[in-house]
Amino acid sequence: MNTKDSDILYTETPDRTPDAGPTRRGGTAVWFWTIVAGLAAIVLTVAGMQVEGCKPWAWMPAVALGAPCVYGIWCIYRSYRDRVDAPKSHNVLAGELGFDLLATCRGVAATAFFVPDSLVRSGSTTFFLFLENYRSRQSVVTVRLGHLPDIGRPEATYTKFHLAAGQAAVYAMPVRTNANILTGFHRLSVQITVEKPTGFGQKLSGTRMRIPSMRKLRMAVPFELAAGRPEETNQQAELPKPRYVSLASISEKEPTIERLHELVEKA
Repeated sequence: MNTKDSDILYTETPDRTPDAGPTRRGGTAVWFWTIVAGLAAIVLTVAGMQVEGCKPWAWMPAVALGAPCVYGIWCIYRSYRDRVDAPKSHNVLAGELGFDLLATCRGVAATAFFVPDSLVRSGSTTFFLFLENYRSRQSVVTVRLGHLPDIGRPEATYTKFHLAAGQAAVYAMPVRTNANILTGFHRLSVQITVEKPTGFGQKLSGTRMRIPSMRKLRMAVPFELAAGRPEETNQQAELPKPRYVSLASISEKEPTIERLHELVEKA
């Protein structure tokens, strides 16, 4: 694992799983655009050679489109040259916890919710964000949590989370509703993007093969302020600090779901 970046949040128990697999992409999209660029370079160059007066410039398509084609071929070669026997993912989110995942963000699965998701004015709840890396190289996940003044969030914030290859983790952030919050449903917007600082890697075995991969994930995480409940006016203790806890590592035989149980019991 790379030297820790002070701007990136690592799990309380760091995952030392080393990166493996290709650093370049070589999937269907790379094959498609490489073939398209190569064919377009040939066709336009040949067509230019047939037009009188255009022969001095006929080589330009070969250079402009040939360079991306050559780069695509190199990426495909690197992706197959560097492939390894992919470790098996613990598949914590979709398997162990049974979450219904509609898509990943560049190989990172994510879901979020509040526990409890029904509360009273001045009541406390915990925002849980689950992340799991389905690739054989580490990821840096940038999470934008939207502004929601009713739970003490006057402005949006950006936080970067580190995930080792195959790691699953959960971020727990306690929040408290204010005394003037309206009854009904409220939603916290969540936006997720992913960087691959050491390369793209390859999909781990045991993960869902047909789940779409997107460049950005957006969610609206709801909670309800129940009507007809009395407002709490007692002075309350300071909220605990957020925690980022590892749930599984492909370097370990079994996931450590007990850590999640401890967080939920304290929520």
